[in-house]
Amino acid sequence: MYLNEFDWEFHRRGVLCIRYADDIVLLAKSERAAERLLESSTKYLEETLKLRVNREKSRTVSVFAIRNFKFLGFCFGKNGKGIYIRVHGKSWKKARDRLRQLTSRSRCGSIIRTMEKIKVYMRGWLNYYGIADMKNNLESLNGWLYRRIRMCIWKQWKLPKTRMRKLIGLGVDSHYAATIAYNRRGYWFNARNKAVNWALSKERLINWGFYDLATAYQSMHVNY
Repeated sequence: MYLNEFDWEFHRRGVLCIRYADDIVLLAKSERAAERLLESSTKYLEETLKLRVNREKSRTVSVFAIRNFKFLGFCFGKNGKGIYIRVHGKSWKKARDRLRQLTSRSRCGSIIRTMEKIKVYMRGWLNYYGIADMKNNLESLNGWLYRRIRMCIWKQWKLPKTRMRKLIGLGVDSHYAATIAYNRRGYWFNARNKAVNWALSKERLINWGFYDLATAYQSMHVNY
């Protein structure tokens, strides 16, 4: 509310201003004009409003400089079709790190409960970032997350005889199930095995409560 005066001042000057709390973006047509805006806005904030400006974070940069420009977790892209909104790389990393924690082999516990936690987290994440263009990146994350869930299930089955019994119960041929169950490959490697993927298919995992990110994202955009 205190920065409302800042909004009106730069609106009066004809400057395009975007602000959320104390995160401010001022738009200019050239680098030189942007430098002048940085100087004048800093002066107004410090001298008129008596606020302290973080000089290290305040800078001029192209809004298409993906690595340097980030506003509320978003950035912009540009292609032959025009300008579009992207999720910033740091935001992707934060989401991936959180999902890695939830699907940690040593911490995931109940698969049903883990999938519910993923659903709660990613539903909120998609509600926030859903306006961005991220179909390909989200499909990649989705595939990685399916594999993480399969890895956790494979570890929880523990003993080879348990794995064999579970695979057969899910429809895998007994001879093939024995070959996979008794191999000494790691959890992550076996999570990509064709038989494991078939037994723990997307459809089956969704039926158990997996929140399919690609489907959720597509549904959001159909409803826009």
